[in-house]
Amino acid sequence: MRSSIFALGAALAVAAIPSAQPFAQLATMTPAPSQNPQFTSDPEAWRPVAHYDLALPTGEAEAYASIWQDRLDESNREPSPALLPGQKPNPPMSYAVGNRGASEWNFSINFQSKLVVLTVLHTPHVCTDEFPSPSLAAKIKVCPMRLVTFEGDHYSIIDGAACFLLKTGEGPIEDSTATTTLVSYDVKVRAFKIRYTISHTDIAQCAQTVLLHPADVGVAK
Repeated sequence: MRSSIFALGAALAVAAIPSAQPFAQLATMTPAPSQNPQFTSDPEAWRPVAHYDLALPTGEAEAYASIWQDRLDESNREPSPALLPGQKPNPPMSYAVGNRGASEWNFSINFQSKLVVLTVLHTPHVCTDEFPSPSLAAKIKVCPMRLVTFEGDHYSIIDGAACFLLKTGEGPIEDSTATTTLVSYDVKVRAFKIRYTISHTDIAQCAQTVLLHPADVGVAK
């Protein structure tokens, strides 16, 4: 299953989106300082990603939902899983509107001339694989990843795959740093580096490097 992540990563391709209008809100956002290696003294420090619930997105979450609208629509068309006798929906509400079970994590860098956003989507239907987890505290899903670059009036999207840690609320009580997704920016390589921990255990099979310009690999300069 590990190869499924990196096979997709090796086959990254720029995708076309019909309209940039849904991204207007995101393109004008200013990332929080903790997400902005360009303006920190140590851009290669590991920093936690931000998470948004996309079930009924509002505020900044709407901008990230717009990046994933095609995959959210795909997931929403799938039927809800059948409930066991006596089982109640989770969450206990109707999803006649909204995006059932959808969430994402993201990390952004605001350069002087462009905004780059790395985001990973989780829904009950779009994630492809699951790795064994060292703890009941979280499941390890393999989900769609997008690297979105906004530069002036132009934008590009690179599709791939990455891990998503889905906290279960089970297992032993942990501190806030026990189960995390961390990202750093390698200035020399010009790439995001992603690492994951569950119960303070590194998930080596999920560690990943995402190049800002994969087409430049192997090109003489």
